[in-house]
Amino acid sequence: MQQIPLSLHLTPSYKPDDYIAGRANHGALQWLAAWPDWPQPYRALNISGPSGCGKTHLSYVFGQRSGAHRLMELHDISEIASLTARHFILDDFTLTERFSQEAMFHFFNHLASTGGTALLLSQQSVAQMDTRLADLRSRLRSIACQEIASPEDDLLKQVLQKMFSDRQCSVPDAVIHYMVTRMERNFTTAYHLVAEIDQAALSAKKPVTLAIVKSVMMPDNDALEFDFKHGNKEI
Repeated sequence: MQQIPLSLHLTPSYKPDDYIAGRANHGALQWLAAWPDWPQPYRALNISGPSGCGKTHLSYVFGQRSGAHRLMELHDISEIASLTARHFILDDFTLTERFSQEAMFHFFNHLASTGGTALLLSQQSVAQMDTRLADLRSRLRSIACQEIASPEDDLLKQVLQKMFSDRQCSVPDAVIHYMVTRMERNFTTAYHLVAEIDQAALSAKKPVTLAIVKSVMMPDNDALEFDFKHGNKEI
């Protein structure tokens, strides 16, 4: 009978020291380094990019430095008017029911009047978001915007090595290279893929090898594609 290994769930680390810099996030890091000297009058920064590109981790870097209050929704400006916080992180920002357009109009006025700052995280640039309020549209188009691109090979390799290291796994460079050339290029996929590979290695009672990685990424050796968490990719 096969022994089922104990699965240890490791949550992603958002420690600032664990954030890995690369070409894809260089511009965003430069903007954070310039804080709080962001463009007036609202001193807000929008970091946009696809899911899994590292926006959330970057916001924790900003949060540690600024002490910013994280908002997952804002329906009325009264929700923050009584807070002592002057700096904010708006996570997964969209102009939907979670972030009222009227509340956001007043939010930017609140920033200007209190001398606060705000980091808005979104998949789409806020300058491209549609709003029925002309005054809110002008405010969204006036704030600084920086896109994070999908990670380049070197950055993705470093992230994978760090994720395996966190699980006490030593993985050859050739195996990392194989993964990078055949996986979805985002950190969310990397996290889940590393977890699956680690579990497979534990089940086999072996170190992480190319054969184990292939068994996870290509369970059917005759397949021309694999579907791993976030979509298909030719191999």
